[in-house]
Formats: sequence, structure tokens, C-alpha cells
Amino acid sequence: MASIAQQIIARDREFLQFLRSRYHLFHASNVFFRDLHYGVMTYLEQQKLAQGYVAAEEVTREVVAHFEKDGILKPLDERTWVLMLEEFRAVSKKPVPPAPAPKTSVAPAAPPSAATTPAS
Repeated sequence: MASIAQQIIARDREFLQFLRSRYHLFHASNVFFRDLHYGVMTYLEQQKLAQGYVAAEEVTREVVAHFEKDGILKPLDERTWVLMLEEFRAVSKKPVPPAPAPKTSVAPAAPPSAATTPAS
């Protein structure tokens, strides 16, 4: 039977979506070990694979090592990473301004010349 960490790694996208639903995970945001650790513990409880605090820490370390290897987590220090996952990019809620009207390249009309104006 695969280890608990291998079960999470096999469903890594599902796990990341779970974390995103619980924590503020966005592309290029900081992720902290303790957030991942508690996320692993909660995920395992929901999967009926609950582990103790220390055992869940070990599982978290294995999962983090996998995410580092895959480039999903970029390490900043031993307990902080940057999430590098484009699909978690934040979507702006600001309305998009309308595009400016296209400029026409029609030359302005020439003023009437004295030769073409009627005599008074």
C-alpha cells in the first residue's frame, strides 16, 4: 500500500484545490509550512486517514519536497515558499474599461478656396 504522502501526491491537484478552498492560495503568494501542515491534517481527516501531529508533519515534508521538485513551490527559506501555479492566479474584480473608439484616418476637409466661392 502506498504511503500517506504518496496518496496525497497522487492527487496533488485535488489536494491543492482543497488547500485553496481553506486558505488564501494564489499564484505568487507566500505559503507557510504550518499552513500546509494543518491543511494536510484536515485533508487526511476528511479522507478518513487521520494522522497525529508529528506524523502529519512528516507527510507534509514529503509533499512539500514533491511540490518543490515539480516547481509548484519555490523555496524562500526552510519554512516559506512561493506558490508558482498559474491556474491559481487571482482574477481582478475591477470592471474592464471599454476600449477606446478606433481612430479614423480620414483627412479633414480643405477649406473652400476663393476661386470656388460664389461672388457676392
